[in-house]
Amino acid sequence: MENILNKEIIKSIIIIVLSIIIYITFKNVISNTVLKKAKKKSDKKALTTITVATNIIKYMLYIAGLLMILDIWGVDTKALLTSLGVVGVIVGLALQDLLKDIIAGTSILTEDQFQVGDNIKIGDFRGDVISLGLKTTKIRAYTGEIKIIANRNITEVTNYSLKSSKSIIDVPTSYEDDIDKVIGAIKKVCEKLKNEKDYVIGEIEILGVEELSDSSINIRVAATTKPTYNIPFKRVFLEEIVKEFKKQKLTIPYPQVEVHHEK
Repeated sequence: MENILNKEIIKSIIIIVLSIIIYITFKNVISNTVLKKAKKKSDKKALTTITVATNIIKYMLYIAGLLMILDIWGVDTKALLTSLGVVGVIVGLALQDLLKDIIAGTSILTEDQFQVGDNIKIGDFRGDVISLGLKTTKIRAYTGEIKIIANRNITEVTNYSLKSSKSIIDVPTSYEDDIDKVIGAIKKVCEKLKNEKDYVIGEIEILGVEELSDSSINIRVAATTKPTYNIPFKRVFLEEIVKEFKKQKLTIPYPQVEVHHEK
């Protein structure tokens, strides 16, 4: 009896170890071949498909391994699978949230709402999608925080990666400077950056005077950029503005307070 028990334990351990080895091997092969190529080409759809396929294989191995172990221990797995139709309703009620997650995850994939690598906003949290599974979605903010969201809770998504972005920049200039000279300096910066294909995909337009504020005249510039590149482009543009203004001895205004002393 003890020998039979030991054999069953050994067989069960072998199945578990083999399942783990098969999964790790599959994952490594995918990571070193298909996944690497997809990352190199920035193929978001391929990355998403690979992530989901890996999850499905993992769950399939879990189920197959469990059934094989039950069979070793004398459980009639055929009868068990047949009876699942009866207990399925009970299990379904117990696993409602899990089923909702899987249905929602499938819907996200089929409707192409977002993919791995997209920059999205769910609720008040914005970041890049680093993992999309049938149960959960993981998003990493630019500051490093990772939020794990159950797919059933994803009801509204803002996807910033689907279309081009608009970069709106207000350039402040002094009331004392010649407005034509200022616009000329801004045009030079626009000409310099219009070929920045890492950011810009359209024209950079000078829209004109946007506001006469207390301490400056604000001139508005608009540019069409790659998705999510509107803020990085704004930083680069303003850096070039500072350099060009210094070169042409133009003033970048800042709030000042005049204090008068009565005698």
